[in-house]
Amino acid sequence: MADDDTPPKPASTEPKGADDPTTQDAADNKDAKDTKDASGGSTGAPDASAPKASGGDASDKDTPSSDSPPAASGTPPLSTALNPQIVQAVGTTNHAVLNGAIPGANGVAYQKVAQAAAYAVQDSTDYMRSIMSMASATTGVAMQKMLATKEVQPYSDIIEAASKAVTDAQKTFTSVGTSASSVVKDFDSMA
Repeated sequence: MADDDTPPKPASTEPKGADDPTTQDAADNKDAKDTKDASGGSTGAPDASAPKASGGDASDKDTPSSDSPPAASGTPPLSTALNPQIVQAVGTTNHAVLNGAIPGANGVAYQKVAQAAAYAVQDSTDYMRSIMSMASATTGVAMQKMLATKEVQPYSDIIEAASKAVTDAQKTFTSVGTSASSVVKDFDSMA
């Protein structure tokens, strides 16, 4: 029982000697490094020309390389982050879409101009139709009054003014149609 009460011995504080296996492993590693140095290999210090391992310390990750612009925190530079084939595919797609969009955009613009010209001709047609309807009604009423009163004046002047309004409406229609056609043709040559 007395043996169980004995306190444990403290760890030895003496330096480890040549018989210690851990000391022997460290010496073997040093000899291997020195042999590498003599044969032209690395020295025990890190080689400046050797590529850094991907798991380096935080200061290596945050230091941008001199040949690329500084990247956002935690992201690699754009030139190395993207696959060159993907960059080329996106560029080719953009080129095809943008070059194909120009004729399409011109076609849409041409359709809008042609539609506006058609609206102008349609409006002038409606104007001419309205003038003709009013001139027809005015002429009918003027002739009825002329027959009822057996007087030519002022009813002949009214009929003449109605006829002149129809002629002016026809000239307006022709002018609008010619101008609209010219605008569409000129726009087609510019597109």
